[in-house]
Amino acid sequence: MSSMKSRPTLAELPLNPNDPPYSAWGLWGVDDEIGTLNLLDESTVTKATSEIQVGQRFSLNWSLASPRTPMFGRDTCEFSHKVYQHSPELIALDDELHFNTQKSSQVDGLRHAAYQKSGLFYNGKSKEDILKAGSLTLGIHQWHDNGLFAGRGILIDYWAYVKRHGKAYDAIGGAPITHDELMACLAEQSQLSKQTIEFRKAQTTPPKTSGVAQDERMLQFLWEKQVAIVGGDAPAWECLPPVPSSNFLYHEVLLAGWGCPIGELLWLEDLARACDEHKKWTFFLTSVPLNVPGGVASPANMIAIL
Repeated sequence: MSSMKSRPTLAELPLNPNDPPYSAWGLWGVDDEIGTLNLLDESTVTKATSEIQVGQRFSLNWSLASPRTPMFGRDTCEFSHKVYQHSPELIALDDELHFNTQKSSQVDGLRHAAYQKSGLFYNGKSKEDILKAGSLTLGIHQWHDNGLFAGRGILIDYWAYVKRHGKAYDAIGGAPITHDELMACLAEQSQLSKQTIEFRKAQTTPPKTSGVAQDERMLQFLWEKQVAIVGGDAPAWECLPPVPSSNFLYHEVLLAGWGCPIGELLWLEDLARACDEHKKWTFFLTSVPLNVPGGVASPANMIAIL
């Protein structure tokens, strides 16, 4: 929960009528560059540690070598890993990595996506603000300066839900996962356990562009629950192309509007099986992205502890 005395409703956004739709620019100050990370204060993190009850730890990260090439036309940035002996006089090995941060399990930072109509990133920053020489504006290094991501995570296991109900779901065909379906899935999990909300599982391997359908009710849900970070195993979290009736993209509102990072291509299979076994879909979640000054995105480096 936020320590702010009052928090606007979704209907009250944007805070400035000239700002883009649903944006919360200025909520944590006009110079804020960490967005929803502000929600993870000391009391919130302390309470979240009570979710550690079983002691099982799960990596939510694919191998950096998977998938073979980045998606959405980034095929010129293939992963490479070189192991070599740095000095012939010393029997010791080094290695070098080369990859696009959008390639495998990742967390998108606030430099990644802007509102497309205005071209503005979080808190009104422009592409020029970011690309100018030496600029660190909205870089992921600021997460390290402000405590990183640690808190209560919740898995909404949509794949298990469709299997229970004998529904068809095309995990690789761009299928939209509706708000009503996610809420029904969450309600069923709550009946099986004593838990509530935040994280989600979109599909099984291999993921493509299926994901959460663009729906204002889902924005309402995320805003009211004060979600600090979202994630799933799809390559974009949201379905692409967007549903025809939508007037927004989650990448615009979450990243550029609220400063809320998006986790993508997360490995959730092992965690999902354990959650079902223990009938417990909440856990302690941590993410330690790379400390890259001015970084745009990072491998997720995410762990869930039941």
